[in-house]
Amino acid sequence: MTRVAIPELDPTEVFEVTVEDGHFSRIRPVAERKADDLATPELWPGLVETHAHVGLPANFDDSLEDPRIVALQYLYSGVTHVVDMFGFPLVKEAWERGRAESALPYPELVHCGYAVTAMTNAAGLTGHGVEFPAPVHIIATETDLEHAIRSNVERGGTFLKVMFTDGTEQPGSPVKFSRLSRRVLEFSARIAAERGITAVIDCNTLQETRWAYECGFRLFAHTVRDRTLDAADWKEFDGARFVSTLAGLRTMIMTGEEFRAEYGREGFAETQDLRNLEFSQGIEKPYGIEYGCQETRTAALADMRRNALSTLREGTLLIGTDSGNTGAYHGYSLLSELDLLRGDDASLEGPLRHQATIGGRRYFDELSGDTHGSHPLRVGAAATYNLHAPGRPLSALPLSTVIRGVPIDRQAVVRTIAELRAAGTDRKEES
Repeated sequence: MTRVAIPELDPTEVFEVTVEDGHFSRIRPVAERKADDLATPELWPGLVETHAHVGLPANFDDSLEDPRIVALQYLYSGVTHVVDMFGFPLVKEAWERGRAESALPYPELVHCGYAVTAMTNAAGLTGHGVEFPAPVHIIATETDLEHAIRSNVERGGTFLKVMFTDGTEQPGSPVKFSRLSRRVLEFSARIAAERGITAVIDCNTLQETRWAYECGFRLFAHTVRDRTLDAADWKEFDGARFVSTLAGLRTMIMTGEEFRAEYGREGFAETQDLRNLEFSQGIEKPYGIEYGCQETRTAALADMRRNALSTLREGTLLIGTDSGNTGAYHGYSLLSELDLLRGDDASLEGPLRHQATIGGRRYFDELSGDTHGSHPLRVGAAATYNLHAPGRPLSALPLSTVIRGVPIDRQAVVRTIAELRAAGTDRKEES
């Protein structure tokens, strides 16, 4: 029996919660909660990572984590549901083997299979996604897309990920990739709808987002980054949802001091490769300065955050990190994402926590094909949740994490990660 606050149900009450056979068996108010109560822990659904890449290397040396380690990194940080945006078939066997062998529960995961992208254009530019160490489907015809969808379904993919952006971040910044034509966008949205498959699209700019929306896309893997949208702009995107993904871009503009502060929170040394911490100690100037994009990347992040907060006010923001990008770590960076979005505005804490749990869970279920829309905090639901200490930063670790009624032993998570690293299973074979 647990006495907790459940702000999602009623912020003015203290609740008695009991769990039987891994499910909530009782959730009932038993006392009034005072406004200044910082002693009663808050119960929230598990955190949801809405934009990850399990098959991409987050480490500075471009080494890829064993999927079993990735699962435990999420678990340690209180992340109970993960959306893998592409590349997961490469690591599916290891993830599932780890789940079967693990004494610890795994987070739930949904994936798209391999993403679809554009052909090489006349300028020799490839579609976004080809540059990563995971296959993508290159499409130009409806037959290409039909094959990609069929192949992904056979690999366990449940949604379609479309890579559309040409890679520009701010007006005047260089084009990096070829881009799907409007005709391909239109039949991609149409065929996905006909097959009953949810489609998520990767856009950077306002114009790309407009084109995709006009073609029928409503789920966007990032917020717009080439300008801050005004009220007239937002009217164009009724019913659309956007993922925040600040953490995945921020590493390009961070100073050495900022890296040390970012990686100094509880949970980094326990779950991540310490060579990353050692490497970051030697960073003297941001990569953005080294590669000549410090100003454009800084401006892009500012636009993304302002646009994300606009969608937060409308309840259409999804909290995700783009983890798998260098320096954006599975589990750990989702807590960073919440702090980046909050900034100095404490009034955002409740809405951000809601979107990182309830909003994210709705998205996860949608991508997995579950259309029931059931609330995760109800009698009969799986008892998967975090307990949080009121008044602590959003980036603080939960007091405890419970998955399907099983409390997670963080020390056991740390030991298991260390054992996997010691066994040498956290690296790809050297070529």
